[in-house]
Amino acid sequence: MSDDTGFLDGWVKKEDEDPDAPVSKGATSADSEVKTEPRTNVWGEEIITEQAYANDRSLEEQSSDMQELAAMEAERLSQKAAKDATVVRPTAPPEVAAAGLSSGNWMVPSANPAWREINAARTRTTFDGNYVLIGMAGPAKCGKTGSVLDSLTPDEIKAGAEIHHIDFDLGGETTKAAHHTDKAKNIIVLNPWVIDQNPSRVPYDFPSTYQRTIDYLLAALEMADAQTAYFAQHGKMPNPYLKTVCFDGADHWLNICETVMKVDDLKLGPDGIAVAGKDTTTKIGRFNWNIRKNRNNSALTALQELCRRGIHCYLITHMKTAYDSGGNEVIGAETPHWLKDTEGWLQQVAIFEVDEERDERGELTGEVNSYAVLTQNRTSLKSSGKVHIFRRDSDGGQWFGWPGLRDGSFSHSNDNVVE
Repeated sequence: MSDDTGFLDGWVKKEDEDPDAPVSKGATSADSEVKTEPRTNVWGEEIITEQAYANDRSLEEQSSDMQELAAMEAERLSQKAAKDATVVRPTAPPEVAAAGLSSGNWMVPSANPAWREINAARTRTTFDGNYVLIGMAGPAKCGKTGSVLDSLTPDEIKAGAEIHHIDFDLGGETTKAAHHTDKAKNIIVLNPWVIDQNPSRVPYDFPSTYQRTIDYLLAALEMADAQTAYFAQHGKMPNPYLKTVCFDGADHWLNICETVMKVDDLKLGPDGIAVAGKDTTTKIGRFNWNIRKNRNNSALTALQELCRRGIHCYLITHMKTAYDSGGNEVIGAETPHWLKDTEGWLQQVAIFEVDEERDERGELTGEVNSYAVLTQNRTSLKSSGKVHIFRRDSDGGQWFGWPGLRDGSFSHSNDNVVE
């Protein structure tokens, strides 16, 4: 067949196919069935699909299968419940449970050991003294240490009250010898520095000094716990007993913690001199400074626990000089030389200042006055004012001290408060 365009040239009409003829390979007749090979698993077993399984079973058979599965699940749950019923679960000790029921409590405590601490806290007698954990900061020789060593009353001295003075800068030993010979037995001065016995350009053994300091604090905690138990039994303190811990030299302590971090923890050098330079400091990663922080806070944690036990605790440091961007000292911008955030650990903060008198020509006259101001106090909103600690002059001067430290109130009628 053809047309004038040539498009249909060669086209031949196909005769109608016989519907009864067999379907050839590749045919797509709707009446034909495609035969597929059965699916098998790795063991050669035929896999019967869910649909095929359902097609081969009647509705009655499928319903019976569902009932059988439900019965099996019910049996499994029954066995689990029976097993759970035989499990022995922890219960409170008989004495704890009995105490809970006899007192009319609405619950019986479990065997959690925390309940013993909770019940002990409920029955603990409320501390009737003042909690003291004070940070004192000021220039050298302004009366910080002297005020603390002067904080024992005559009755406390007679009863055997002690001040344990951890003395980093020798201030405790010299102050005791010069002004407190009358109560020398009550002031226990502890030297934390350990001398390196091996030939070394650095005389101090920093790691051993760190550990000795921690040991002093742990010993104080032991003494505090023992005297608390004694008081509970006898109604009075033993003789001697610990009243005060003075941690004198937080700036020294911070340097010790940093040096031990560099030498022992990070292995940046063999001794304190080798790791003191800027080159070494720049090698310390940002997160490695947490090592120094954790070491420093070990002492603060011990002081907090001592305060919790009613011990008066003092953290003493000098002031840190502030500089502007050009490296010039900024007068009046000094800050306490302790680790940042230290004040968050403390209950009180006091700043000491020294006023050196000058004549009309601007020359020093030799008269010096020292003052203390309580800037923070978590235990009271009462201001202590500006307390006059001492006056030094050509006539011999006068020591006033800070009587408010004796009972931990920081405000006593004998305080020499200036307007």
